[in-house]
Amino acid sequence: MAAIRETWDSRTAFVLAAIGSAIGLGNIWRFPYVTYENGGGAFLVAYFICLFIAGIPLLMLEFSIGHKFQQASPGSFRKITPRLEWFGWFAAGVGFIIVTYYAIIMAWSMNYTYEAATLGWEQEEGVYADAQYAIAETGLEDMAVLTQIPDSLVGRSFVSPVTAQPCVICADPVSGTSSYGTILVAFGGYLYGFETVDDANAFMGSPGDFFFNDFLGVTSEPWDMGDFKWPLFIGFSLAWIWIVASVWKGTKTVSKVVYFTVLIPWGLLLLFVIRGLTLSGAGKGLEFYLTPVWSNLMNGKLWLAAISQVFFSLSVGFAIMIAYGSFLPKKTNIAANAMIIGVADAMTAFFGGLAVFSALGHHAESLGVPVSQVVSSGPGLAFVAYPHIITQLPGARIFGVLFFLMLLTLAVDSAFSLLEAVTASVKDKWNTSHKKANLIVGGLAFLLGIPMLTGMGIHILDIADHFMNSFGLTLVVLGEVLIIGWGTGAEEQRQYINRNSSFSIGVWWNLCVRWIIPMGILWMIFSEIQDRALPYGSFALRSQEFLFGWLLIILLPVVGDLLASARGRGEGL
Repeated sequence: MAAIRETWDSRTAFVLAAIGSAIGLGNIWRFPYVTYENGGGAFLVAYFICLFIAGIPLLMLEFSIGHKFQQASPGSFRKITPRLEWFGWFAAGVGFIIVTYYAIIMAWSMNYTYEAATLGWEQEEGVYADAQYAIAETGLEDMAVLTQIPDSLVGRSFVSPVTAQPCVICADPVSGTSSYGTILVAFGGYLYGFETVDDANAFMGSPGDFFFNDFLGVTSEPWDMGDFKWPLFIGFSLAWIWIVASVWKGTKTVSKVVYFTVLIPWGLLLLFVIRGLTLSGAGKGLEFYLTPVWSNLMNGKLWLAAISQVFFSLSVGFAIMIAYGSFLPKKTNIAANAMIIGVADAMTAFFGGLAVFSALGHHAESLGVPVSQVVSSGPGLAFVAYPHIITQLPGARIFGVLFFLMLLTLAVDSAFSLLEAVTASVKDKWNTSHKKANLIVGGLAFLLGIPMLTGMGIHILDIADHFMNSFGLTLVVLGEVLIIGWGTGAEEQRQYINRNSSFSIGVWWNLCVRWIIPMGILWMIFSEIQDRALPYGSFALRSQEFLFGWLLIILLPVVGDLLASARGRGEGL
């Protein structure tokens, strides 16, 4: 007799869990930058169009697969046909690789909560100061920036105290015509000149130097291990305890945890939006973020960026939403749930942009440079640019702690949902207890993450993240729409969704699943392969790219096939 499958405590718990999985670090450190890079308001238009013709239809598809077959990803595809079980494991494997490095980012955030409380990223100020490099005397306080450069200084030669390279004072970047201007910083009664924001930040005590060199000890090559960071190991261990504890009893635990891990970051995000909007220079940052370049809507690159951001943000293709859908009760509302979750994720990303760019506008104004010079994405935003901004705020330590607590709570939902997608697969296959599955899968991911606690860790993370999101995710989604849209039949699946929803979706859904999404994915893959014809990242070493990236993509379906071939408990009877 089959065991009764666990279900969510309530619809609210399910919606919050799915929203928590979708909302992650990408809403804070990827979405704002991608929006700006692709035309501001024009990108937002493209993003919301892709959300409704690709993202939400995919959420409906994955929820309905899990709900229909009452299994996680491998079991669901096995019920479609036993020959497809390997594909379900491939999807779960993509999520497994991602959670191994997601926990690393959680460890960074956990340790940076302490650094924020002590402002540990502040280094000794003015360490390069030497009067022989001074440009002129000044009455400004130490580390004040002269944002309006006097005409009498423009064109004067100077030597950078950081690089010791000769330079010429350029026009002020705000009122001048050059794309950059010299940054003049006061220290010890003298002005010192710098050509770049990075050099000025290094002189003033650089969170960038601290993050990459002291905190991570980054090596120059991916194969150079460098030092093992024991403080990170402590944060990493605590992160994994939190992740596993969040799914210890499956939906029972998750249903309680998500009320805190989703609502708290929303509250903190609102606080940062309000604080950001009150900062001087916030308007320039928001103008930079939201000003539409409508001509970009004719650029295929913008649409490619929009659809890839939708897939990345909604957690489709990671086997998460299939597993979450399998825990839905018999009477449910698939279409409405997908709509709520998709819109909530998109609005969180949008408000994340408001918080980030208002603060970046303030930072740019304080340095007297255009916003474009302080914009960054990924770890450079969260662990370098934002600490610079936090240091300047009244109550810096409080805002710093709150910011990294926000990152932690954003990250943990995504992390435990990725773990749950794999543990539910193991539990379904071998009928093991949830606790045992959590320990097996979590323990293996913990061990695989340990090399990323060394100086080469960010290199591994960077390559794995790129290949999992650019190829792993897209291949899984392509497989899903081909199997359902062209195999079992999009119309049959649409009718199933309509029978389990409060409103009916039309044949537009069939069109999206059969044509629009597959063509968008094929376009993405073709573009990525073209891009990867060039050396990857800053390493310029194709061998590392091949080994860390393509080898993972090749191994995942192979491992999936081996797991599918293994006899599960009760199979073959």
